[in-house]
Order: sequence, then structure tokens, then C-alpha cells
Amino acid sequence: MPGLGRSNLVVATGTAISRITGLARIIVFGMIIGQTALADAFDAANNAPNSIYELLIGGLLAASLVPLFTSLLNDTAQTHESQHGTDAIISISLILLAVITIVSIVASPAIFHLFSIHPAPGVDTEVFRSAGTALTRIFVVQIFFYGVSALCSALLNARRRFFAAAWSPAAANVIAILFLLSITSNSQPNITDVLGGSTLMWQLGLSTTVGIAVMALIQVIAVHRSGITFQFRPQFSHPAVRKLIQLSFWTFGYVVANQVALVVIKNLASPGSGLVDAYSKAFILFQLPHGILAVSIATTFLPDLARLAATNDHAAFADRMSRGITLTALFTIPASFGLFVLSKPIISLVLQHGNFSSQATVNTARALSGLALGLTGFSVYLFVLRGFYAKQNTRTPFLINLIENLINIVLAIVLVDRFDVLGLGIAFSIAYVISAVVATVVLASKNQSIDLRSLAIDLIRITVAGVVMAIAVRVGTNAVSSAVEPVVGLAALTRVLVGITIGGATYIAALAILGEPHLRDYWSTRTTKSSR
Repeated sequence: MPGLGRSNLVVATGTAISRITGLARIIVFGMIIGQTALADAFDAANNAPNSIYELLIGGLLAASLVPLFTSLLNDTAQTHESQHGTDAIISISLILLAVITIVSIVASPAIFHLFSIHPAPGVDTEVFRSAGTALTRIFVVQIFFYGVSALCSALLNARRRFFAAAWSPAAANVIAILFLLSITSNSQPNITDVLGGSTLMWQLGLSTTVGIAVMALIQVIAVHRSGITFQFRPQFSHPAVRKLIQLSFWTFGYVVANQVALVVIKNLASPGSGLVDAYSKAFILFQLPHGILAVSIATTFLPDLARLAATNDHAAFADRMSRGITLTALFTIPASFGLFVLSKPIISLVLQHGNFSSQATVNTARALSGLALGLTGFSVYLFVLRGFYAKQNTRTPFLINLIENLINIVLAIVLVDRFDVLGLGIAFSIAYVISAVVATVVLASKNQSIDLRSLAIDLIRITVAGVVMAIAVRVGTNAVSSAVEPVVGLAALTRVLVGITIGGATYIAALAILGEPHLRDYWSTRTTKSSR
């Protein structure tokens, strides 16, 4: 399978395996722990290393490294100076990662406190924070390994090698599952069970930490095998490092805004009530189609976008951006409507096992329904931002991201009291749909070759096909299983399978009737090198 389709298939398949194993991990966690105060403490503590990493270095690496490494590792222009630049960036990044990790271990109580400012009524705040802090001290070690993984992934992507970065997270999930399955208890684990350095504390804490370390190690091996060399040269004055620092200013602001919004949303979900866990699990399911469908497109487009931006080929850049936006919408719109219509049977089928109760299913399904409406907006928004990053423009994404987070926070505050986690999901969706439109219009204003009218027509055509699909799925699934209550087990499976079958057939038929050409063109495109 040539070109773009083949490159994306490598990423999409690896990402699919990684996401599916990640889904298996949360299923096992839900069966053993349930949706309790302990689940909320685990979620907040495990979120801490992600937040700190993104806040202090991760956002910078994600936004800047691929374009920088693409220019430094150019196969036809490799020089002694570019090698030194690569070495300097990696060396200084490793130093920063080590320092940030050590400081985070010491500051674990304050870090967890940020995610538990407003615990739910009836929750023992002291016990909740003590348990969360104990887990946070173990989890923050992941910061270093997340950074190593990001560096390796950027190096490999710059060389158009996508396999290891896409597939290695699956190993992390498998290891986490093995740790969770090692938990043996005659009753449902309680939040007090992780106090005092207990075995359960280490089983939960190491479950994801060891997995992330292995993920990073796999990518280090892949970099070594690719022939990319590295020597430890922490040259803070190197031009490549100065360029990275220059790009970091606005990216830092971008990430600060994201983390402020995250802390607000987590606290609005009433930590300790189980709703934090409901929102978190819904978000993981929401990210499954995003990761499989949208991330694979964005990952394989970015190196080419960076090259086209560097050569000032505005027409080709515009064509590639428009194609990427359309393809992202083409694949995520049916997933968005499908998750919205089938949220409850999906959650019931996937999660309602063991200690995961029917009420937990209702809470998680409500969160997923709200989030699902914004899947395409979220995916298109992140793809368009990569267009700015390819041009090494981090200021504009920062300003647009401020708008997105402000809308998200305001709407979440307005909606949460009436709709709880459903309101949080709706706020998220509206914010990202608006921001995706704003980002696309702003990018088009900076590149007049982007035809907004043609792009809008394509997106409207795809959306109409998605709406037709959603109606058909709703009618079809209600007709098949309306008499079967509650929707669990075989009934849930039947509803999901019928929905997928009807939805897939209806969506493809609607696209054909509306004359959508991009699905066929996607596989025939030969504009990128095949993955290695």
C-alpha cells in the first residue's frame, strides 16, 4: 500500500493496539477498584506527572522538536554543526527532565493538593490527600521517562520512522494490566488501603510507572537501531538550543492555560465522589478514535508540513493542510456521532464488570455523550495547530488556546451544577468546535492559498453524512433492542454491533450519494515516502 495510506496505516495500527490495550487497562482497573474515592485519588495522582511534564517541558518538545529535528537531521544536508545541535537539545532536555522529576517528588503533597482543592461532601479530605500524595510520589517519576519518550519519538518521526512511537505504549499498558491483576483482595479495595506504604500502594503506583519506563526504553532502542547517534553535549549557548528556548515562551503559556483548565475541571467534578473517575474514563474512550484516526494523520503529515514551510511552498502547504483537515473530519465525524448515540451501551459493554456498578455506567456514559460531540472539533483543532508549529509559530496557538480554555472553563462552571459530568463534556465540546473554526480561519489568513470555501463545502458534506448516519443508528438500535432492559451484557453487545453495522453502511452510502471524493483519494495518494 503506497504513500500516505501506508504511513498512516503503520501509525494507525500501532496506535489502535496501544489504545485497545489502554482500554483493557481501564477495564481491569474498573473491575478491581470500581468508581470510588480511591479511583479518583488514583486518577488525580496519575494525572500529576502528565500535567507537570506538559507544563514544564512536554508542550515545548511536542510543538518544536519535530520541525527542529527535521531540519537538523536532513538526510541530504547532515553536517557536524547540525549533529552538535541535536546533541545539545537532547542533553539539555535530559538535564531539565531529571531536575523537574526530583523537585516533583519533593513537592508531591502540594501537587496533589491542586487536584483536590474542592473534594466532594462526605469525603475524608485528610485521608483522600494522604493516599493521593503517596501515589503521586511514585507516579511523578514518569516525568523523566515521558520526556525521554518524546525526544525519541521526535527523532524517529523526523526520519519518518513511526513504528516504535506508535506501538511502544502497548507495552506500557500490558505491564500496567499485569500489576493490576496481581492485586488480590477478598473485598473491594478502599482508599485507606493505600496508606502506610502498603503493598496495594506499590502495586497501583508501579503499574503505570514501570510501564512508561519500558515504553521509553523501547524507543531508545529504536533510535539506536535507526543509526541516529548521540553524545552528551549540554551546550546552552548553541543556536539550536536558543531556537528551542525562543519557541518555548509561547508554548509554555499554551500549556499553562491547558493545565489551569484541567485543574478547574477536575475540581468541578467533585474529587472523591467518583465523578472524576467517570470523566477520566469517558475521556480515555473519547481519545480512542482520536488516537487511532486523527493522531495517525497528524503524525505522518507533520514532517512534510515542516519541510514545505521551510521551503516556502505555500501552495503545497495549503493543499496538505486542507487534505489533512478533511481527512481528519472524514474519519472522526462518524466516530463522534456513534459515541454520542451509543454511549450507554458502549460503557456498559466495556466497563460494567466486577466492582464497576450500573450507576458508574450511567455517570461515565453521560460524560462520554458530552465529550463525543466535540471529537471532530478537538481533532481538527490539534491538527491545525500543527500547521502553525510546522512554521515554527507558537505565539498564535497560544492566543487561540487562551480562547479555547476560557470558553471551556466558563461553560463548565455554568453547566456543571445542572448537568454534572455531562455539562463538563458539553463545555469541552463547544470550546473545541469554536476554537477549531477560529484556528482554521487564522491559518488561512496567513496562507491565502488555503481555500476556505472549498474546505467548508467538504466539511458540510461530511457532517450531513454523519447526521444521516446518527439518525439511522438511533432508529435501528432502538428497533432491535427497545424491549431489552437493562442494556447490559448481550443486549449491550447487540446494540453496539447493530449500531456499527447500520452506521458504517449508512455513512458510506451517504458519502457516495453526496459525492465525497476524499476517502478514495486518501489511499491512492503518493505524496509521502513509505514508512520504514
